[in-house]
Amino acid sequence: MNGSHSTSTVAQDGDPLRLSRPLKALLASTLVAVTALFLAGTFHGSDLWWPFGPWRMYATSTAPSGPVGSTLIQVKEAGDDQWRPASLNPDTVGLNRAEIEGRMPLIQSDPSMLGTLLDSHARLLPDAPRWQAIRVVRSDILLENGVRTGEVRESTLAVWPESARTAQDDTPRILEEATP
Repeated sequence: MNGSHSTSTVAQDGDPLRLSRPLKALLASTLVAVTALFLAGTFHGSDLWWPFGPWRMYATSTAPSGPVGSTLIQVKEAGDDQWRPASLNPDTVGLNRAEIEGRMPLIQSDPSMLGTLLDSHARLLPDAPRWQAIRVVRSDILLENGVRTGEVRESTLAVWPESARTAQDDTPRILEEATP
């Protein structure tokens, strides 16, 4: 060899390997099918079509002034009537934040779906205090020209069980945050 590296595959007799017509047809039809799925997902799909759905997360940006939102969960533990922030990840509830956010319309129409998170937490962390109630909260941090204003707005998106809902859950809340 003369030191150059070839990227083509060569048979033992030195001739390049050739693809048969059926294999070429299979590769071409696979390419057409995958391309069609991506185009359909881009123009008509939803996040449930992943990985062929629209990739909105890569196509949008946050305005320098306005709210930047985050979804979080709060829970009530056995024997405690206070809502406390809880970790929202596969280690604690079996799902990640994006999965909850993607299912929010379903969860809001049927908050009992949150009961599975209570069950998952008990199964995943049997020695941890048992969660009796859970709520999904949207937290919006307000920005002005890319700088925090110090104001944070929270609104409750869903509560389970329904008996844990409070009057506070039915109205948005403005929280003051220490300015940096």
